[in-house]
Amino acid sequence: MIIQSVLIFLFSGCGQKQSADLIIIGNIYTMDTDQPNAEAVAIKNGEILFVGHRKIAEGYKRFSTKMYEVPNGMVLPGFIDTHVHLLWGGIEATECDLHNLNSTEEIYTVIRNYIKSHPGEDWVRGGGWEVPVFPAGSPRKEWLDIIEPDRPVILYSADGHSAWVNSKSLELAGIDRHTPDPLNGRIDRDPDTAEPSGTLREDAMILVGKFLPAYSKKQIETGLINAAQKANSFGVTGILDAGIGEIDGLYAYRNLSRSKKVNLRISASQYAEPSNWRKSLEKMKSLRFIDKNCRMNTVKLFADGVIEGRTAALLEPYLGTEDRGILNWPPDSMNVAITAFDKAGFQVHVHAIGDQGIRITLDAFEYARDINGPFDKRHMMAHIQLIHPDDQPRFNELDITASFQSLWAYPDDYITQMTIPVLGAQRSEWLYPIGSVEKTGAHITGGSDWTVSSLNPLDAIEVAVTRREPGKRAGNALLPGEAVGLPTMLKAYTVDGAYSLFLEDKVGSIQVGKRADIIFLDRNPFSIPPHEISSVKVTHTFFDGKLVYEQ
Repeated sequence: MIIQSVLIFLFSGCGQKQSADLIIIGNIYTMDTDQPNAEAVAIKNGEILFVGHRKIAEGYKRFSTKMYEVPNGMVLPGFIDTHVHLLWGGIEATECDLHNLNSTEEIYTVIRNYIKSHPGEDWVRGGGWEVPVFPAGSPRKEWLDIIEPDRPVILYSADGHSAWVNSKSLELAGIDRHTPDPLNGRIDRDPDTAEPSGTLREDAMILVGKFLPAYSKKQIETGLINAAQKANSFGVTGILDAGIGEIDGLYAYRNLSRSKKVNLRISASQYAEPSNWRKSLEKMKSLRFIDKNCRMNTVKLFADGVIEGRTAALLEPYLGTEDRGILNWPPDSMNVAITAFDKAGFQVHVHAIGDQGIRITLDAFEYARDINGPFDKRHMMAHIQLIHPDDQPRFNELDITASFQSLWAYPDDYITQMTIPVLGAQRSEWLYPIGSVEKTGAHITGGSDWTVSSLNPLDAIEVAVTRREPGKRAGNALLPGEAVGLPTMLKAYTVDGAYSLFLEDKVGSIQVGKRADIIFLDRNPFSIPPHEISSVKVTHTFFDGKLVYEQ
């Protein structure tokens, strides 16, 4: 239970020169190695004045000081998500939402209901379908044609690497059996007729996506505000948005941060593609900015795709094939591009999943270091699902932050049906090696990749600790030797997350002089069984000392 009161306190010469706007009493886990635990924290104008014993903190009380007592849970620094798609997640929530549906019939029902309730839209757009729900992860156009034959339909998969389209969309884009696969993309085809079957992978999605109407300024801003509030409800106070795309989205982040309609510390990023990265570099230089709570100084690259779509780049072929996936950047090209972005002062954030995609990315960072000299750009690699043992020490050696989406590190259908069978036993021993990378001394951070998966950091933290499905006490675990401790994951989502975004002097720990980004949990995660961590609730979130979420 959280007890809040406004104390009327008449100052009577207690000797304190400063007053606090806010005092928090409770079990405070500071993430400060010099003072890991405290009883109280005092805050003034959004800055932490004092951390320590309750009696001393109470000396900062004045007439209007607000007091919060957290007797049963825990007080932590705000969580920092280093790989999320917050802007687009907010917009997606207003479209045909297929997230968390576990059967084809559920998916068809939601699509039918959405189409019925949105008769005036020129396009039916949305996404969130799980790849393993459909045979071979490849839904067909005919199934959509039955529901909507007249309007174009495009529905993106939950992982964002496939799109399901109807015949009208294919007709509009001029895609037929004679259309070649685009560079870094694949058109799934009927095995008998070679006609497009209705699923587009990777850059093939652009063949239809380029015809979609642009989102309005109102759609973008409303989506972002709603998504930021959702993030606050899970205790998230800082993010790296891993690829915004449209310039309007970048402006929305900047403007809504300045107007304090979005209560987050934001690192926004822009995409760079192999075909036009030099042009993108010059454009990004003109767009670069660093505000009080929002910055754009990060470039996002895709090294490869995903294993479930067989588009992640592998050193050896997928089992039973000669296919090694899709390597988006030729190694020499990635070397030159990362070196150029590094020299220009940008932080580089790379999606890399397959062992080849990971290796060529690490090679490119090493090349950039050799050319440009030691850097403090805090470059980052995200997902890093299949890391060859030879490459696991290189994150620390090259000072590359490893942003794991640890919620994926348990044996769900993606792993058991679409990953292990195409990798084989030996390579499957390298899946999400969080423990091995941690032992090398590398910086580890946590990311949700929302809306691909849950925005709640406590879900991902639990799986990193148990390697089981959230909430499961026992049962199969994915490589339990790669599990890490709760302190490691709390560090990943707080102080190490802050470091990765150049915020370590401002937030990430509860220390005097830092900004008061602070959350309350209703239970102490150290005092409960690990499989209950995901059921812990955030009850309060403070950003800059201001209450922005209350359960």
